[in-house]
This record gives sequence, structure tokens and C-alpha cells, in this order.
Amino acid sequence: MIYEIMSIIPPKFSDSEIDGVVTKIEALYTAAGATVKKTSNLGKIKLAYPIDKVRYGTYILTYVDVAGEKVAKIDQDLRLSEDVLRHIIIVRPEGIPATVFKMTSYQPPLNAEGRRAGEREDAPRPRTERAAEAVVEKAKMSTAELNDKLDQILDSDILKNI
Repeated sequence: MIYEIMSIIPPKFSDSEIDGVVTKIEALYTAAGATVKKTSNLGKIKLAYPIDKVRYGTYILTYVDVAGEKVAKIDQDLRLSEDVLRHIIIVRPEGIPATVFKMTSYQPPLNAEGRRAGEREDAPRPRTERAAEAVVEKAKMSTAELNDKLDQILDSDILKNI
């Protein structure tokens, strides 16, 4: 029978280490007597609520073919694994779906250059006009004016009451 297993891997693993963790989890399935049919990395996604003070996790969707009595062993092994934050196992009587899953807050894994898929290399950072105006406005004050302003503050009633 085909089972769908959704696992959440904690963010302590970098994007380059995720493939090694997935291989380790697949070895867990095969040790329990399952055959892995399909594995998909759905990316790093913000969790709905913090789990053990963790707010993000990498979602891994795996389809396995295993006998029903061996599912309890897989469930126990996933619970004891430190590589899996949470998991859920669902029976798929129809088999593996042909549709591709897309998560709403999807953040693709890093590529070899350390960039996420779809990022532009020369993307300019947005600069607000207000920040530039504030810097220019502050630069207009001379040293003499600054000294006068500081003297006024020091002579004010606020500091005399302290």
C-alpha cells in the first residue's frame, strides 16, 4: 500500500545538508521494509506555530510502498529521530498523485552559488527618499549653531531639576 509521509526538518541543517538528512530518513524507511517511490523537497517554510522555539522548517514529502503492519515501526523511528521535527503519515489508496504541490510561503533551497532560485544578481536594494532628505537636512547645521543648540539644552529647566 502507498503511504504519504510529510516530514519537517529543523532549520539547524543548512540547505546543503538537507539532502544528506533526506538520504538518512530514506534509509530509515528502507530499514523498516519500505520502498521509497518519490521524494520531494518542498522548501523552507515558516511554521504555523513555534515548535520547541523553532519557527521555520524544511518540508519533505515522501511516498513509500510498505505493508500496513510496518507503518508503526516507521512512525516510531521518525518520532525518535533527531533529524525530524514533526511528521505525519497518511494512507494513499489512489496511489501517488500526479499534481505538483506548491506551498504558499515557499522559500526555495540555496543553489551552489548560495542564492535562492529566482533571485536576481544585480537586484538593487530599495532606498527611501526620506532617509536621504533627513541626512541632507541634518548636514545643513553648522558647528556654531550646534554649540548654541547644546547650550540651550544644558541651560533648560529639565537638567536643573535633576
